[in-house]
Amino acid sequence: MLNFLRKRAPEPAPDVAPEFLAAAERFKEDGYVVFENAVDHALIDRFWEEMETALASNPDVRMSVRGENVSNAEFNYAEAEPKDRRAVRVINAECVAPSAPEMMLAPVVVEFFKAWYGGGPTCIQTLTYAYSSQQGAHSDKYFVTPRSVGPAYKRDTLAASWIACEDADEANGALIVYPGSHTLKKKRLKEDFGGNYPSYAQHLRDLCKEAGIKPETFRAKKGDVLFWQSDFVHAGGRIQDPERTRKSLVCHYANVPADAASKNPEREKKAFGEGWYYA
Repeated sequence: MLNFLRKRAPEPAPDVAPEFLAAAERFKEDGYVVFENAVDHALIDRFWEEMETALASNPDVRMSVRGENVSNAEFNYAEAEPKDRRAVRVINAECVAPSAPEMMLAPVVVEFFKAWYGGGPTCIQTLTYAYSSQQGAHSDKYFVTPRSVGPAYKRDTLAASWIACEDADEANGALIVYPGSHTLKKKRLKEDFGGNYPSYAQHLRDLCKEAGIKPETFRAKKGDVLFWQSDFVHAGGRIQDPERTRKSLVCHYANVPADAASKNPEREKKAFGEGWYYA
């Protein structure tokens, strides 16, 4: 069963509440942890209004469409066919949605990472989805290589938050997770499979099965937040009802020194509350 906790690793910050310390201990063991109804619904609605406005009129929105990085000027989301819209994930919403930092570094995020990292997190990138990615089993550890962080980036400190911006279940492609999979030694997509993603995903499913790890469906409610570790196996569920969206915001974080400046001249490191992000 998924482990739901309501409102550790390196030494936690001294002002962390006991429930976040407990969550960090569970995170260490299971590779993931869930906080229910942890992000304000009004903030989520405001964020999505900004995203919809940007997709309708901002040519500079960056997105990935079936693995190809393009601008909205090239893709034209407003006029795209529904099947093509379902293939979109927006890259770095914080560049086009003013409320994105409030989502990326919401209080639940900062408090959890103060327990896990010992201080505030640095959000190194975001991906925004209106539909399930339907992406096969994978871990993020070797997929996320942020140019802005440079040498300060330590892959083992990578972690993610998945913020449910509406309810998710099997019909709209709920997230699939593999509890405890973060401890398994895995082969890598490029080095071991020559970039063959289906073979890589099958390897991870087989590896988990051999270890006795069964996939579980994360039936989320709007405002729920799921955190997972760097090498945690997860997947985007298949869309059974193409008329339904499954809005979500995925944020990747790392334990980056506060005084480490951005290494990307196009992106500035900014403080927000007790955390940081690049914009």
